[in-house]
Amino acid sequence: MTDQPQPCINCGHTGSGHFCSNCGQKLELQSITWKYVASEFLDRWFGIDTKFGRTVIDLFKRPAEVIKTFLAGNNIRHIGPLGYYIVMSALLILLFEALNISIDQFLMSNSESLGMNMSEQTTQQQEFQVLVNQWMAKNFRFIGGLMVPFLALGGKIFYRKTTYLHHMITAAYFQSHTTWFSLIMLLIYKVSGYNASGIVMIVTTVYMMVAYMLVFNPGKKFKGLMKGLFIWLVGYFIMMIFAMVVGVTYLIMFHV
Repeated sequence: MTDQPQPCINCGHTGSGHFCSNCGQKLELQSITWKYVASEFLDRWFGIDTKFGRTVIDLFKRPAEVIKTFLAGNNIRHIGPLGYYIVMSALLILLFEALNISIDQFLMSNSESLGMNMSEQTTQQQEFQVLVNQWMAKNFRFIGGLMVPFLALGGKIFYRKTTYLHHMITAAYFQSHTTWFSLIMLLIYKVSGYNASGIVMIVTTVYMMVAYMLVFNPGKKFKGLMKGLFIWLVGYFIMMIFAMVVGVTYLIMFHV
């Protein structure tokens, strides 16, 4: 910390500490280095600084701390759930472009890897699957976020004393964090052509079980793990029912 008062290079106000109390400019000036330029670029353009790395690590090791600090109003230590979702969605889209992978092609491969072979479907089922894939491809950056309210509903069912907003924040963090598994899957798909969506589903389920246990029930691990599993399954099941109802309604209105 700067103990001696000094003038701010931006507004001229004299003060001490790390930042100017008048305009927020740094009082402790740093020499311009490549590290400094990279840090400023990530911070100013992408909103990524040390908070991003800390958020990633803590959501793997200490997810309860991330939720606790955000709910306490601390916006310095970690990126907020919405900001984290935006960053992770952007990384996923950028990786698709960097690897030159068509989202449509990948979604089709994803469906086949999960046992939904279009050659074995009826014409109407194939048409519906194509429409779903096209819609998902156009709205890919928002797909992960669609799971959040349903996951939060599952959390509310099994932890009723916790507010729905609390569960929304928790679900947003966890759902965004599982994007890391999709990033790894994309790299594997590019190198080998193998779609590991089934493995990613298993890994995601395990992460959700452990993360929910650490946040809501760390004292009773088995019970907490089972609740985490059911939160994930119930949330996913409700979302699929909702998607099917919307899809069938769309087909009836526009294709019958």
